[in-house]
Amino acid sequence: MNTAVRTEAKPPLRVIVVGMGVRSMIYSRVALTNPELLEIVGVVDINERRREYAQLTFGLDPANCFATVEELVAVPKFADAVINGTMDKLHVRTSLPILRHGYDMLLEKPFAINEEEAAELLTCARETGRTVMVCHVLRYAPYYQRLKQVVESGEIGRIINIRLSAQVSYFHESVSFVRGKYASAELCGSGMLLTKCSHDLDLMAWIMGSNTPRRISSVGSMFQFVPENAPANAGTRCLTDCPAERDCPYSARRLYIESPQRWADNVWHDSNMRRPETDEEKEAFLSAPENPYGACAYRCKTDIVDHQSLLIEYQDGATGTFSMTGGSSFSERRIHVIGTKGEIYGTFETGRFTISTIVPEAPEGRLQHVVDVTEAQANCHHGGGDREVVLDFIAQMRGEPTSPGKTLLEDSVTGHRIVFLAEKSRLANGAMQDW
Repeated sequence: MNTAVRTEAKPPLRVIVVGMGVRSMIYSRVALTNPELLEIVGVVDINERRREYAQLTFGLDPANCFATVEELVAVPKFADAVINGTMDKLHVRTSLPILRHGYDMLLEKPFAINEEEAAELLTCARETGRTVMVCHVLRYAPYYQRLKQVVESGEIGRIINIRLSAQVSYFHESVSFVRGKYASAELCGSGMLLTKCSHDLDLMAWIMGSNTPRRISSVGSMFQFVPENAPANAGTRCLTDCPAERDCPYSARRLYIESPQRWADNVWHDSNMRRPETDEEKEAFLSAPENPYGACAYRCKTDIVDHQSLLIEYQDGATGTFSMTGGSSFSERRIHVIGTKGEIYGTFETGRFTISTIVPEAPEGRLQHVVDVTEAQANCHHGGGDREVVLDFIAQMRGEPTSPGKTLLEDSVTGHRIVFLAEKSRLANGAMQDW
């Protein structure tokens, strides 16, 4: 966590938000809770309703509200930095003119959708001398901060193998990656491994430190959400022509009206509409023939994977694995790091991990103790990392002490490149890709 003590009275960092979506709004809340640190002074969003929302929420001058980045860079620079929360495929094309116009940037992950874009953004940041920090918020969670400290202490020795896994719940899977805006590379510009799991592979790269990969292999496919897995007699739309709707776990009525979970509001937000107030309004919305959120989950023609695994061989001979499974009964991130002197294993959602070290004279030949950070990250999505990455960006801009997990653009390259090579391998039937 960022524990820098700010003793000097300094003006708040003046920021323009580009892409006022869900993630940008989460980061921008620091301006509401800590106006002495952050001030939102402008917005760029093609959607008029979102511009109006930002103008009202942050008291913006209408002259500082723009529909496009081109409009923003056509006027003189009037802020210190930008929070860029646009869709994945827009990250580089919107960032380049902003950096060239003199703004520093806090950029949502993934910072690029392929190696060519990544190289272009890195070159631009270096040539302009601008700071770009990437929102790998899990590095800021107390759980992973403490785990990284244990690894660096040498308590478990040199890492032999590192294993991470991510389960994406059936609810999140259906909203975002089957029916939603991340359901195809054409829509979002990237696959699920980059969109959802760049967090996890960034963590793997961060924990392994200077020990970079030597080669990577990956396999994965669309396994569940295909027409042949639809319930017998299933229709094409949940609320209009499906006799199997009542018994289907992916019924749009059950998921988005009767038993909504955390991601339910994405249905309305990502459709650029206000949240319906009544069930009748929701049903009418989901029944519309072209609405993707009311379509049969098994007939959406999703072109990204719903499960994928990868294998990494590191430069020193260590190995690493990562597995993502979409459509599981609940969301969970697991980690197991095995070293020459012991190991660490745990689950992020519990806020606890166990350290087990080799001690031949001890009972069972090992000693164990549990690290518990549940209190530090209680009731905080991403373990509080969403807020901490913004505070760290402010500290970076002010020249103050920053977090050891700070994610400048250069720090984020390895995790992204793992994804790019893993996807290249998957498309080549798992063929090994040299680093």
